[in-house]
Amino acid sequence: MTGTHASHGPHETGDSGSGDPAVAWRPRPETTADTAAVRRIHLAAFETAGEADLVDALRRDPSAWLPGLSYVADAPDGTPAAHALLTRCHVDEVPAVALAPCAVLPGYQKCGAGDAVIRALLEAARAAGERTAIVLGHPPYYPRFGFVPAARFGILPPQPWPDDAFMALSLDDSTPPRGTVRYAEAFGID
Repeated sequence: MTGTHASHGPHETGDSGSGDPAVAWRPRPETTADTAAVRRIHLAAFETAGEADLVDALRRDPSAWLPGLSYVADAPDGTPAAHALLTRCHVDEVPAVALAPCAVLPGYQKCGAGDAVIRALLEAARAAGERTAIVLGHPPYYPRFGFVPAARFGILPPQPWPDDAFMALSLDDSTPPRGTVRYAEAFGID
């Protein structure tokens, strides 16, 4: 979110289509056996290794990593094709979750893989009792999940980002907390 790599600004997961109904995506929690596949997904989906390195750094940070809130979507052949991650962030001092990074293998983009993995991940966060999710992302993409500009809730970014790209979602229908978002150290945001 410093602008040093693609996930640090508004972006698309490459899966903006509504998906091919013939593809049966199987979203599920990431396991330790998926670590290499998750890295491959991010390396293939982005121009630099920044997002893959960010996932690895978040995985090593016990204050950021939330067990059960890193998801992959398997293609029908069992290949992990998409990945989405929620990690701990805070709105002032109130815990929330940050959706980033999200990626889809290029060969599976625009087939619904990203949509499937994000929807399943947000449901897992709801089930885990999380209340507010934050995303800095592509404005036409994330509203399909219920995200709206965070400014509507009085949630401010830690840096000057476009209002339409910095979004929030109430996961439990409560009013999200007001304040400035503080991301995990791995994001490199001061």
